[in-house]
Amino acid sequence: MSRPMPAGQSAASLAAPAPLPEAVTLAATEWFVRLQAAPHDDANADTNDTHAAWQRWHDADPRHALAWQRLVDFGAHLRTIPPLVAHNTLVRANANQGRRRVLGLIAVAGVTGAVWSASDSNTVRAWRADLSTGVGERRTVQLADGTVLALNTDSAVDMHFSQDVRRLRLVRGEIAITTGADADHGHRPFFVDTAQGSLQALGTRFAVRQHDESAAVAVQEGAVRVVPANATDAAVILTAGQGATFDATALRSRFDDVGVANAAAAWTQGMLVVHAMPLGAFLAELGRYRRGHLGCAPEIANLPMSGIYPVDDTDRVLDMLSRALPVDVQRYTRWFVRVQPGGNGSATTRRVIGGDRTHT
Repeated sequence: MSRPMPAGQSAASLAAPAPLPEAVTLAATEWFVRLQAAPHDDANADTNDTHAAWQRWHDADPRHALAWQRLVDFGAHLRTIPPLVAHNTLVRANANQGRRRVLGLIAVAGVTGAVWSASDSNTVRAWRADLSTGVGERRTVQLADGTVLALNTDSAVDMHFSQDVRRLRLVRGEIAITTGADADHGHRPFFVDTAQGSLQALGTRFAVRQHDESAAVAVQEGAVRVVPANATDAAVILTAGQGATFDATALRSRFDDVGVANAAAAWTQGMLVVHAMPLGAFLAELGRYRRGHLGCAPEIANLPMSGIYPVDDTDRVLDMLSRALPVDVQRYTRWFVRVQPGGNGSATTRRVIGGDRTHT
């Protein structure tokens, strides 16, 4: 999307030697999302009101105009996108129409030096995937062979079913699978491929998550054969209650605990189950279910969290968090939230949010 600059102004004339304030760049990002999400109908009153409000914000301060121009320039080229404020706003009307509609790829120059190439990232592959979900969305489908496939937030899967094999490729995110019997097709073997290796289901229910440098599997029923991509002779069979993290060369860690295995698939019921998880890691997990940036001050990042938390209402969890721990939840915009040290609660007694007892 492109918006005209006010008469007599240009990006060059507004250039400033110092970086723009973070609040300005974040405001520009939020306006970008709002405008892209507005119906593309000039006769729509709500759309016109949104555009008028944006114009007032744009014209109110030369820094607003500069932030907007930088964002539009980056969006036009789609070459480098700072990850701090890049929001996955791919909206899917249904499985077939959804991948055609991208509401926004947000990019603001100068917020961070870390950039990535859209052409080299999994984002493009995720847009083209056979099945996918947006941020905060969960989806369950039944495949033709009777397999039940659940996709967690911001996930994407490709499918390849032939006469001889059933194969899924986890492009991004996390899935849970209950394999179907496939009796009508001779019980074809069922595989899930990740970037680090392949999993073969042996009549089972299991969850798989794709991380940046590794993949993780947790088995709830049956068994799964794990084969790292570069170490086919190091295959391992995991049974119910077991799980592992692996890279392309070997298993890096494993567990044997039914509770841990079941907790890994609790998201299918809309829950995040954690035990003694550092607050920083907890917020990173919670942040998977909401758009924008959810950060944590390093001074409180190691506060332990335990309990059961609803993933479909992250704002509620954050509100309760500020009452249960000695922290403050600071909302700069709806897209940028940071948890800071605060005076509420006690450093030695922490009420379990979503739980039924107090931990000391």
